[in-house]
Amino acid sequence: MNIPDTEKKIKQHISSYKSSLNKEKKTYGSINDGAGKRYLLFCLYFLLGDPKKSSTYIEWYENEFPDDSGEPIQILCWAIMLYQMGKTGEAKIKLAELMLSNLYFIPKIIGIEIPEYNMWHSSNDCESDYFEYTPSQILDNLSVTEIKWISQLYNSSEFIKIRNRYVEIFTVLKDVKDVACRRVLLEESYQLLSILT
Repeated sequence: MNIPDTEKKIKQHISSYKSSLNKEKKTYGSINDGAGKRYLLFCLYFLLGDPKKSSTYIEWYENEFPDDSGEPIQILCWAIMLYQMGKTGEAKIKLAELMLSNLYFIPKIIGIEIPEYNMWHSSNDCESDYFEYTPSQILDNLSVTEIKWISQLYNSSEFIKIRNRYVEIFTVLKDVKDVACRRVLLEESYQLLSILT
């Protein structure tokens, strides 16, 4: 992931990516975005540090991609931007989404070493080495306060309960082949964050 190193270049990349996505929608009626520019924009807005512009982009993204599950680096930036806006309730839920999108991601941010879980990992985004793709600029831009907030929530009873049940479900899924049984387990996993709302 190539991240520009100046505010001017960040703004130029934002403008270029947004123009490309809008052009795609105008041409085809929808946005496919195989290159993942919609995710890169979260990183760029996070680094830009303009809450108003970040909020506008988040609203646009939610309207354009209502069913998009996202990817861990994007979700991290999203959670922190919400936290910076003072939307701590929404930020908490988004951080929980990050935790379940990749169980190794938050521990590496807060300096905890955990072994790899012997469970089903549904995609490469869920693997332990995914963290290595995180741009250093993103990690360097996290404040001490933000890392403390991440750590407190990660170690909270709510997050531990959600995380433990998620691991239990995906450990079972590793060996379950029956489609109906898998569907039941996956449906439960999709509801785990409901205790936060």
